[in-house]
Amino acid sequence: MSNVRDTDLPDLVAGVVDDARELVEAQVSSLKSDLGDRLGDLGTAIKSWLIAVCVAIVTTVLLGFAIAATLTELVGLPSYASLWIVSAIAVCAVIKLVYRARASGHKAAESTIDDVKDAIDPGTSPELSS
Repeated sequence: MSNVRDTDLPDLVAGVVDDARELVEAQVSSLKSDLGDRLGDLGTAIKSWLIAVCVAIVTTVLLGFAIAATLTELVGLPSYASLWIVSAIAVCAVIKLVYRARASGHKAAESTIDDVKDAIDPGTSPELSS
């Protein structure tokens, strides 16, 4: 290793650039490896969730049939009437869940819009003007 004071300026700059390039290459390689591992883990998690959702759907359908059969046996309703009652309850539950999700989405969107407006012009923030 030579003394830095004895090195010519172009050689010194070339050495610094070469060291910086090697450092960036090492960081990019590390990021690629880390990102690849995380994407693999994400894929595994998505597969697990899809399996769980499919099992939940099948279980829900079977539970609906069981409730309809119970209504038929205990109350004496015809099987088609029991199935329609259970289906109507399920549709109402889905509609309620969709409206709740939409309301939550609108609330999140409004919050995001307020945050963006505040980031653009901090003087118009409702918290500051109160």
